[in-house]
Amino acid sequence: AIFQEKMATPGARFREAVQKCRPLQVVGAVNAYTAMLAEKTGFQAIYVSGSGVATASFGMPDLGITTMSDVVEDVRRITSAISVPVLVDIDTGFGSALNIARTIREFERAGAAAVHIEDQVQAKRCGHRPVKQVVSTDEMIDSIR
Repeated sequence: AIFQEKMATPGARFREAVQKCRPLQVVGAVNAYTAMLAEKTGFQAIYVSGSGVATASFGMPDLGITTMSDVVEDVRRITSAISVPVLVDIDTGFGSALNIARTIREFERAGAAAVHIEDQVQAKRCGHRPVKQVVSTDEMIDSIR
């Protein structure tokens, strides 16, 4: 009989890395190959940014053009190539509170360990660009509930 150890979830692996590595250095990767290089170098977690997806996958600046499906596909490729957890920039969650719930489910299915969500109004601007506007505190609380 073959013994199969139950694998920890990506989220559990991320929380474990946060506890073990203080501070946890999370390096950005734009595709599966760069994520593999980062893991081989010794990084314990990978970061996928919206800007990285827009630039590396589409050759465009991060102006809110990429979709949830675009980012999910890149994350799926990365998580299938490495064993360390992946933190993902999900921009503003790709829509309303109902869309955000779907976004979370899709990124979980793609193997993401954790996400962060921005509090910008639509249409969002890349976090590196000036003149950003943020939503109200109440709207942001509703987004993450």
